[in-house]
Amino acid sequence: MMLLVGVVSRLSPLLLLISALLLHHIFSIDYCLAFSMQYSLLIRRVGYSVCKRRKNIVPSSFTASRRSICMVPGERRYQSTILLGNNRRQQAPQLQIMQPLTSLFSSNSLDSKEEEEEWSAYEKLVRKLYMTNLFNPVKLGLENMNKLHELLGNPMNQSNKVTVIHIAGSNGKGSVALKTANTLSQSGKYKVGLFVSPHISSFRERIQINGVPISEAQVEIYLQEIFDICEEHSIPATFFEVTTALAFHIFAQENVDVVVLETGLGGRLDATNVISKPALSIITSIGLEHTRILGDTVELIALEKGGIMKRNCPVLVGSNLPLDVLRDCSKEKGVMSSDFYVCDDVLGPADGDEEVQPNTTDVDASSFNDYDIENSRIATAALKLLQFELSSEDIAKGVSIRPPCRFEEMDISTTITNSDDGTTTQKNVRVVLDVAHNPQAMEYLMIKLQSNYPNRKNQTRIVVGMSSDKDLKHCTDILLEHVDDRPEKLHLVEASHPRAASISSILDANEKLVDSYHESPNTDDLNEHGRDISSVSKQVHSALQLAAKNDELLVICGSVFIMADAREELGIVEPRDSKVIAEVSGAGLRSSQENFNDDKK
Repeated sequence: MMLLVGVVSRLSPLLLLISALLLHHIFSIDYCLAFSMQYSLLIRRVGYSVCKRRKNIVPSSFTASRRSICMVPGERRYQSTILLGNNRRQQAPQLQIMQPLTSLFSSNSLDSKEEEEEWSAYEKLVRKLYMTNLFNPVKLGLENMNKLHELLGNPMNQSNKVTVIHIAGSNGKGSVALKTANTLSQSGKYKVGLFVSPHISSFRERIQINGVPISEAQVEIYLQEIFDICEEHSIPATFFEVTTALAFHIFAQENVDVVVLETGLGGRLDATNVISKPALSIITSIGLEHTRILGDTVELIALEKGGIMKRNCPVLVGSNLPLDVLRDCSKEKGVMSSDFYVCDDVLGPADGDEEVQPNTTDVDASSFNDYDIENSRIATAALKLLQFELSSEDIAKGVSIRPPCRFEEMDISTTITNSDDGTTTQKNVRVVLDVAHNPQAMEYLMIKLQSNYPNRKNQTRIVVGMSSDKDLKHCTDILLEHVDDRPEKLHLVEASHPRAASISSILDANEKLVDSYHESPNTDDLNEHGRDISSVSKQVHSALQLAAKNDELLVICGSVFIMADAREELGIVEPRDSKVIAEVSGAGLRSSQENFNDDKK
């Protein structure tokens, strides 16, 4: 058995985990694994932490990339032969093991007891939540969520108590959700719950009441209750399912009047789609995304998004989608033709200045439109359609908000020192934060920068960090073109998230960037490619100083994973999760119902 697992571990960390799960179910044992530390950043970190702190478990002769851990249930001693690299075998020491694999990845085994005792209940629970998908593989479907919702009392299906607005779409759904919720809460007439994803700096951003993230105390109480329900009823809920249930539970306990729900992925099988009678279903736009899951054509994806439509419930759709497909879908779902709306039906034809052209693969200046206008128009139509007690002024003010890091503009004051006499002065730098992270989104961002700052193209400095699964060459070429192929205007950074592209990989992808600002990657036993998880704060600080001295516009863009550290370095005061949580925030989320698409702003 151990030989088999050893061989599998040399092939793929994913196969290793799958084999562990199969062994668990077939042989009814906990887990007996040999981890190959040169794979998977997460497994390397966890394994190294355990090896470093539990020297009685691993013989000191093992190198970091060869260390192996063997676990069996209970307190039995276990003697095994472990297959190492190059077909070498070594007799494993006789071990006293107290924990199964699930405990290894839990908060109780990653740090020493002294460190663990310093963690808050909030930190322990959210760490546990982030680890959920490691052991409950993501499977799109509503079985788990239906059980959880029912055990919570079906709070989102009590239309006499709460008005639910359900929003899906390839782009813009998060923005429309925020604009809708913000308008209602700012009016002072409604208590509004908002559920969106992903978050920027704190997990609590995903669940808000009247624009305020839920408290750590609320998470400590209600997340534990969700975990207890899952354990008691053997519900293998995923990260997104648990988080969705948490939102529903808190909104019910807080007696909100309105709930605005953003889907995580798709619609038909999304965890949010357990609601049976929404006051309004909104589909903002349709584009090619998550094609392996949702389908490889816009029409197929539209049918998945259209899955949020419910019988005899009104539907509102945006302009950037296959209208006929969704109209046919609404009929199949039992939506009355009189309850199917486009924005023009509610607001009349758009003004010429506000008209938004359909999405295209290539973005250029001649076809550029600010998608925020379309998102505001959809939110406005939704609010009017539901006949909330709002004035036109209330709506216009409320929908003007933008989500964080979606072309978010701000002035940051920084201190610069005169190199000649050492005197210091304060200077404001205009900063733009945007989570553009693929070629189309990067093109859109650059054109929007030219539109909003036509005289600053040659006075722009860019900080960028990417996810490893993106087209690093194409994205960075777009940025270089914007700064006239001057790599010294770019600052490369990497996040601590497992999906983040290392500086090494960015440099390998585009040799032009060798003269950019970046920290020299340092390799170590645990990371052969080298990483510098402090690069975001260091490069943002450096870029801010240079932008102030040279009177430049500072743009911070790319992966959502760099934004928390960037915002902290800029001095933005907001709820922010600790490093204890951040170090595991990407665990198991690669295939989860997370929304990391290029949400047009």
